[in-house]
Parts: sequence; structure tokens; C-alpha cells
Amino acid sequence: MISQNFAIEDLEFFLLIVSRVTAFVHTAPFFGLSNVPQRVKVGFSVLTAFILYQFVVPHYALQYDSVLGYAILVFKETAAGILLGMSGNVCLYIIQLAGSLIDMDIGLSMVSLFDPATRQQVGFSGSLYNYALLLILLASDMHHWILKAFVESYEMIPTGRILFDLDGIMTSSIRFLTDYFVIAFRIFLPVFAGMLILNAVLGILAKVAPQMNMFTVGIQIKIFVGLGIMILTVGMLPGMADFIFNAMKRLMTEFVGGMS
Repeated sequence: MISQNFAIEDLEFFLLIVSRVTAFVHTAPFFGLSNVPQRVKVGFSVLTAFILYQFVVPHYALQYDSVLGYAILVFKETAAGILLGMSGNVCLYIIQLAGSLIDMDIGLSMVSLFDPATRQQVGFSGSLYNYALLLILLASDMHHWILKAFVESYEMIPTGRILFDLDGIMTSSIRFLTDYFVIAFRIFLPVFAGMLILNAVLGILAKVAPQMNMFTVGIQIKIFVGLGIMILTVGMLPGMADFIFNAMKRLMTEFVGGMS
């Protein structure tokens, strides 16, 4: 039976769980989308925290001496939730970087769209790939894995007993930045190769037929060829998502290890 009687110690423990869960929900991929109403996020956070408090997280006495000590515990729990959520969310920006490179190469860098999910101006290709990635994330139940990984993090990072290994977290972040550019360029590589061949062909045509205005003709050809390559390589999306999801799993695991 679920008990609804709270002592002061139980309420303090529950608020620490709420702090970590709320910070995670507001920064995690899919759960932290900007177009999700704030009431939904808050309600989901409190409900998840209550379930964790009742059935998952073991209860024990917190170690603090004053209001300032409890405030430090709240700050640590919030920072842990933000790190766990951002470790998954920043991996989605890989696709935005790849989209920016594609737009710049095919001549669509001046085109920008308002993305209601992030409330930012994003490029055409980046927005297209981003929504495709979110659909794959939902279809593959990756959002369930993210939530399950967060719940299981309480086994290694007990409530109120977080120890930040700043060196380990910094090392993981630097390693992720290397993978960030490598994966983005792998996504961009088919378009880059196609544009490289097209530029060589246009250069030859400019010498063979100098009366043709290659600057005018080349812009339209680049857009059509670039979009054609994106359509032909749409089958790469599952493999692309696999690369990004593996990076997400690795980074979340390393961040959990850096706080345990």
C-alpha cells in the first residue's frame, strides 16, 4: 500500500529526488523539447519522482548540518540531473552540425527555419535530419532507454551522496567533442563527395564553354544534386542514428561514472 504520511526527513529526501528528476526532464532529449508545455514537464517530473521515492530509491538519513548544507545537496542533485540530461541532448546537436555543413556546401546556408522544438533558427537540412532522428528515437524506444538509464543511475549515484569527478567528466567531454566532429563529417561525407565531383565538372565546363555563366548555372545544379544525394542516402538514416545513439549511451555512462 502507498503511504501518504510524510515526516520532515521523508519530505527532504523526496525534494532531492524531485530536484534531480526535474532537471533531467527539462534537459533530456525528447522529454525536454521546448514545445512541450511546462505543466506537463512538471507533472511528469513529480509523478516520476514519487514513483522512484516509493519503489526504487532506498531511504536513508541525509547527512547535512544546516540549511546551507541542504541547499548544497539540492544543488548537487540538480547539477547531476542537468549533466545526465545534457549528456543525451548534446548528441542530437551532431545532426545539426552535419546539416549546417550540407547547407553550406549545396548553397542553402542562407535558408533558415524556425524550429518549434528548440525555438531557434536552424538550417533546412539540419531541421530535416533532426526530425527524422527524433522519429527514429521514438520508433526504436530509445526514449525508454534514456529514462531507464536515468532510473538505474540511482544505483551508482545515491541521493544526497554525489561526488563529482571533474577530471573524469572533463575527459569524457573532450573525448565526445572529438566524436562530435567525426560523426558529423561522416554524415556530411556523401554530399561532400558529390559536390567535389560536381565542382570539378563545372570547372571543366567553364574552360570548355566559357560563354556559359557557371555562377548562375552552378547554384541551381548544386541544389538539385545536393537534394538528390540526400534522397538517395536516406537509407543511411538508421545507421546515422545508431552512431549518435551509441555516442549518447557512452557519454551518459561516462558521466554517471564521473559522479559515482
